[in-house]
Amino acid sequence: MHTSILPSHHAASSWVSDNHGLELHRLRRLRRSYVSSSSSFSAQEAAGKTIQTVAKEGIKLELIKLGAKTDRGQLLFPQKAYAPLDEYNRKHREEVKVLVELLTSYPASTGNSNKIEKEQLNGEWECVLATKQIFRSSPFFMAIQDSFGDATFGDAKSSEVFFRLHDLQVMSWGASTVGRVAQRIDVEKKTLESDFDTILFKSTVIPILGWFKLLPTFGGRVVSFAENMDVDETTGRVDLELVKTRVERTEGIPEPPLFLPWFLDRDYPVNRVWKLLPWNKGNPPLATTYVKYVDEDFRVMMDRDGECFVYVKV
Repeated sequence: MHTSILPSHHAASSWVSDNHGLELHRLRRLRRSYVSSSSSFSAQEAAGKTIQTVAKEGIKLELIKLGAKTDRGQLLFPQKAYAPLDEYNRKHREEVKVLVELLTSYPASTGNSNKIEKEQLNGEWECVLATKQIFRSSPFFMAIQDSFGDATFGDAKSSEVFFRLHDLQVMSWGASTVGRVAQRIDVEKKTLESDFDTILFKSTVIPILGWFKLLPTFGGRVVSFAENMDVDETTGRVDLELVKTRVERTEGIPEPPLFLPWFLDRDYPVNRVWKLLPWNKGNPPLATTYVKYVDEDFRVMMDRDGECFVYVKV
């Protein structure tokens, strides 16, 4: 019984590995065939699993593979500001979009409802794929994105210009590297902690001539704390209020030199300072994101601009 379903499942998911040069219209056609091939056999069972479950697991695996192929999505270069790299890995960007759409067409848990079971959000998660800068999974950067709203600067959204400038400041010359990105969620307490490891000056030498480091490598873990988390189980909308941030010492990453360790392991009252800034008019730093899919070990989030962040349960 188990082997009888493999050809159908293979036909449904092999488009990713068989042809990496597919254009968007062909992806859409294959998407339709994927859905029809998996749903037409939904009544069959093999080894206690339905075809639908097998198809979902295949989609999840393909998303994880794409995360590995593209450095967690950081080699997608989706913005025109990255030209001439904006076309690099374009086929993978389209694959991510189609796979996420396919996955969200299935109920997250058993049954026929697409309603989110918010208890499944509980626990620790690690980000394995993002279609934008991976640090933007933090409530701190989500709040900045929401505060800009739909405002534009020239022909680009103001938030995109801000994040591009941020990239130029911290990523130029390989000065900064983003390590592990994770979240811890407690639905009952309505809290979300998000962190990312940052490594500065991992490799600084004189080009061609040098073979020794010019600057010391150091870094830490940047943690953002959000409270008042509200989850709409019908729409998947998640509203957050950023409270504070902290930079922590992290095992395996050297501490900053000189006086900089003084800034570690201290809480910074972002919420209070945010309200004092005149352009925020006393409003707290709020952020909104959306749960597109969640089960016991896999989660897909989407920001207000439709960018995806894929997590696996730690």
